[in-house]
Amino acid sequence: MVKIKIWLFCMASLLATVGISTLLFPAAALSPDAVERANTPQPMEELPEIDLGPDFGPVPVIELVGYYLENPPQPKAVAAKEERRHFGGC
Repeated sequence: MVKIKIWLFCMASLLATVGISTLLFPAAALSPDAVERANTPQPMEELPEIDLGPDFGPVPVIELVGYYLENPPQPKAVAAKEERRHFGGC
């Protein structure tokens, strides 16, 4: 009798989960037009400005790409000598 109750609970939970997912999926899915726009590359001239906060304000994407090309990220230098640490004691 206990095994039947467990089985019924599992099946009811599974059916409820699938039912709720089926009902809410259309609200969460993107429209075919939005999917097509997301898969199509956009020219950077048409992209909106990006707000970099109070220090820099809104900056066009063209300037960000230009800055990245002129100042590429540098690899981190590997420390040749590891500092020795002493914990406690005299």
